[in-house]
Amino acid sequence: MIDEAVRRFLDANGIRGPLLVAISGGPDSTALLIALTEIGVPTVAAHINHHLRGNESDADEAFTRELCKRFGVPLHIADGTLDPQSIRRHGIEAAARDVRHARLNEIRTAVGATHIATAHQKNDQAETVLMRLVTGGGLAALRGIHPMRDDGIIRPLLEVTRSDIEAFLRERQISARVDRSNADPRFLRNRIRRVLAEFDASAIDNLAAIARQAREQWVVLERVLDDIDTSTSTANETRFQSFPAEPWLRRALLLRHIRRLDPQCREVSAADLERIGDQLPSLKRISVTANVELLRRGEEWILRQRPTKAEPFEIVLQAGEEVQIDDRRIRVTRHSALGTRHSFQLPKNAEPTFTIRNRRQGDKFQPLGMSHQKKLKDFLIDRKIPVESRDRIPLLVWRGNIVCVTGVEVSEAFKVTDGGGDLYEVAIEDTSQEGVQRETDRQANQ
Repeated sequence: MIDEAVRRFLDANGIRGPLLVAISGGPDSTALLIALTEIGVPTVAAHINHHLRGNESDADEAFTRELCKRFGVPLHIADGTLDPQSIRRHGIEAAARDVRHARLNEIRTAVGATHIATAHQKNDQAETVLMRLVTGGGLAALRGIHPMRDDGIIRPLLEVTRSDIEAFLRERQISARVDRSNADPRFLRNRIRRVLAEFDASAIDNLAAIARQAREQWVVLERVLDDIDTSTSTANETRFQSFPAEPWLRRALLLRHIRRLDPQCREVSAADLERIGDQLPSLKRISVTANVELLRRGEEWILRQRPTKAEPFEIVLQAGEEVQIDDRRIRVTRHSALGTRHSFQLPKNAEPTFTIRNRRQGDKFQPLGMSHQKKLKDFLIDRKIPVESRDRIPLLVWRGNIVCVTGVEVSEAFKVTDGGGDLYEVAIEDTSQEGVQRETDRQANQ
């Protein structure tokens, strides 16, 4: 039965191989490896050793070596040691999954496999759906484990139950490895598994059917969202001028862009989306995930990746040179005539050696039209520069004095006059993908 289920899955999706099979040594991946060899699919195996269970992890690796040798399947072993910081940030299961996927993709590229096959089966699907219900998942979460992912990961056993796999291995007199942590009640999945064990097999079928139906419904919802989504997006943010009147569409639209900005996010529940949607009219700023926030600015709502703290920078620049800072290219040139708002003046024959840096504690600046300096912080607030941008703005400095807050204003002390000084201009070019596109559009419309 398992052989036929795997064959049907591969034929239905036009998959011929070669496949890279992720094998842990447990019953599911052992059965998948054997089934693929029995139906003649070109197969390579990969085992990622996370070293989390000491001697047991080493025994898992030894088992996979012996199994692959017995069935003539090439095997690649990779070290999957986890970063303690990643464990603290994401939890041990998520950290292990990320490392595992990274190593599997490296091996897939090396061996030229078309897909990575993992051994998730129908019981896993049922457990996932129930887990996501318990933790507040909406329609997107109820889609469960996807049979085929865009990144080339496939799950040929999703229509096969755990009891089918156990019978398959008994027939072949193979005893796979058992991970004792699968009985540890500290993990939610294990507690869910115990609950499901109290029901008959129809509960597994019903929960798996919910996942299939949710995936079908999600396709329709995505088409609806395509029609109503008027937001504008860059790599790091999405701006909304308005939201749909229907609360469920509002939540679905928010979730679409949350997932785009934070693909690994698993922490936004249906209740969270309801709370965020209800707060939209009065919202100022709210944390959405560990990496994404939503804020109101004027008539717009901005969903964006949380800005990282800007590192101090300081670069010496001569007139005629240019420097690249993040997505901005800055150039200072000698200027022969009264020019733009980016023009400034130095004393006659003064050495044009500048420093480009970001702000420091105690910086002062003399805005145009003012007879005295003021705190740079106050100036930036007056000009309504967003707080997260203030440490990233390059300042043009000459002999310790701020000549120009680039892209904002030239200092009154360095403004162009008819006093006979040397004229210069600071040019700022946005080299981000969005900036290049804007400049291309501007030139095309001239």
